[in-house]
Amino acid sequence: MKRETKHDARYAVGGNWTMSGPMQLERLQKYGLKPHHTLLDIGCGSLRAGLLLCEYLNTGNYTGTDISAEILEAAKRFLAEKGLAHKAPVLVLVNGLDFRELDGKKFDYVHAQSVLSHMPPEDTDALFSHLHKVMQKDSQFLTSFFLSKNTELYSGNNRRNFFYPFLWMKETASKHGLNVEQVEDTPWYDKQKLLRITLKH
Repeated sequence: MKRETKHDARYAVGGNWTMSGPMQLERLQKYGLKPHHTLLDIGCGSLRAGLLLCEYLNTGNYTGTDISAEILEAAKRFLAEKGLAHKAPVLVLVNGLDFRELDGKKFDYVHAQSVLSHMPPEDTDALFSHLHKVMQKDSQFLTSFFLSKNTELYSGNNRRNFFYPFLWMKETASKHGLNVEQVEDTPWYDKQKLLRITLKH
């Protein structure tokens, strides 16, 4: 990540800004995101979607997290270039999946694009186990993932991609008090599927 960010901070998070960023904003709007809502963007990277989300949301309502200090520095530069610093986004460097750095703050929406698709099953399980810390009763978590082409969970590209059966996602989420549904296909250029996760009542 350090090397790729230094070379091109847009490419380091997958490039394709002109299509992927707007697609993510439109998706969240489709599921009810309004400017007054608060949003946690897990793995926000250099703000491929975050710049549009910051512009759309009311001041202070966007929080992005990432494990890379370098990518977050690039994100701050892009915010300054776009003149969006006044929207007071919160960018948080994290060191794990337990959300301890957020000090108990909860959000109306949680979002993760191309995060679970690169996350091994033990980490996905850990993430699900901690979601209740950042979700409220009516919060929605929208996340993309690679759907397994069979009933097996497997990795590819030297364990840089992980392919999950939907049943695995459903059972893992359920044991942590979460409902999960596969709600739609993402566009052709994304190649991932979309999950909508909510807290069990």
